[in-house]
Amino acid sequence: MSTVTVVPTVELTNVPPRVRLDVTDTGTPNLFATTVNRLDPDGVLRPVRTTDGNPLTLSTSGSDRVGLLYDYEMPYGASVSYSTVESPGTVSAAVTVDESRAWLVHPGVPALSMPITIASIGARTRRAQRGVFYPMGRRTPVVQTDGQRKAAEYSLNIYTATDDQREQVDALFDDAGVVLLNVPASKGWGITAEYVSVGDMSEARVANFLGYTDRTWELPLVVVDRPSGGSQSQRTLADLLVYPTLTDLQAAYPTLADVLAGP
Repeated sequence: MSTVTVVPTVELTNVPPRVRLDVTDTGTPNLFATTVNRLDPDGVLRPVRTTDGNPLTLSTSGSDRVGLLYDYEMPYGASVSYSTVESPGTVSAAVTVDESRAWLVHPGVPALSMPITIASIGARTRRAQRGVFYPMGRRTPVVQTDGQRKAAEYSLNIYTATDDQREQVDALFDDAGVVLLNVPASKGWGITAEYVSVGDMSEARVANFLGYTDRTWELPLVVVDRPSGGSQSQRTLADLLVYPTLTDLQAAYPTLADVLAGP
């Protein structure tokens, strides 16, 4: 019988924080791909994102098959465990990423993620799609809805102190994609981890003097589902050393954002 085990290791010092998942298949029949799920505090199993969005490929190591995966989207400050879709399944030990800061995490390019300083959170609105009709001769209206109140919308205001942080914000939202707002549960703000789409964001100077780099950002958010797709692996120095000169490297990746997100 084939058995797949997942061993999670918290890597809190990584940017962004993550959980390393070492996956091993033993026994028979041999498995060469598997889907790893994370059990979140709400009781829902969610697949851990791979580089291409497909099941994790396992390679042969001695008599076993092994694979390596990183989870960047676990909720901070909450206990989670991991398993795979095979039956019989095994459940990993529970782990907690004890991160104290709130982060905006880019699911597709984790290296673009950044910790944030939240200045304020606006009122959360949940819209109702409805029609109100007033028939002749009737005092009260007739109301029709589609039977589902919509996801929350609200405004998030964040603060940046430096030009580097300002450029990070621009890079993070440049593709207008969905990001994960990950607020540690310990903060007790009523918001923990949720995927959001950011509308027309605005940047304002804290002081009306050109020499000051402090900024506040107003981010109009709507809560959305977890996006599909894969996740660009974080680059290492070894990945960049394949270019013989700095000129070659700059030609391949003109900006830091290109280094992080390029193919």
